[in-house]
Amino acid sequence: MIDEATLASLTGAALIFAARLVDVSLGTLRVMYSVQGKRFISAILGLVESGVWIFAVSRVLTSGQQDLIKMVGYAMGFSAGTLIGVSVERLIASGTSLVRVISRSASDAIAASLRDKNFGVTSIRGEGRDGEVEILFIVTARRKLGEVMKTVRRSDESAFVTIEPISNATGGHRSGGRRAGTFGDRK
Repeated sequence: MIDEATLASLTGAALIFAARLVDVSLGTLRVMYSVQGKRFISAILGLVESGVWIFAVSRVLTSGQQDLIKMVGYAMGFSAGTLIGVSVERLIASGTSLVRVISRSASDAIAASLRDKNFGVTSIRGEGRDGEVEILFIVTARRKLGEVMKTVRRSDESAFVTIEPISNATGGHRSGGRRAGTFGDRK
């Protein structure tokens, strides 16, 4: 049988765990939107995140004594919140990326395949260790990176590919056939 003090401590630890899970997940999303320049969304998430954090910390400190069970709940909530926050961020896949592709033998085929799928592709000649190469630049929504990578790998499994997040891109062609659009507008 669990005594009242232990039950209260376990209940408090579960509440703290849940609060930390929420505030750390929100913190991950807040940082993602901050990097993208979405200030308003970041500010709202920060407001909610800090309120939940204050609640969680106050629950740990109100007992007036060190309560190991609540401290463990706090730490586990932080860990789980990090896991959930990163997972949610991947699901949202918000933002824009620059994909650079270097292929020794299949640049033309890769560019044609991507263009057939309405991706904008810019190519330039470059010099690699073993001679001339073609460098392809593709700016696309993050949620379309899987499609870009599949298309590249279908033509050249050994192509060198780098992917970077970008905060703003204007003009040009973007996937979906739209022209002169703007990615990452600051709001």
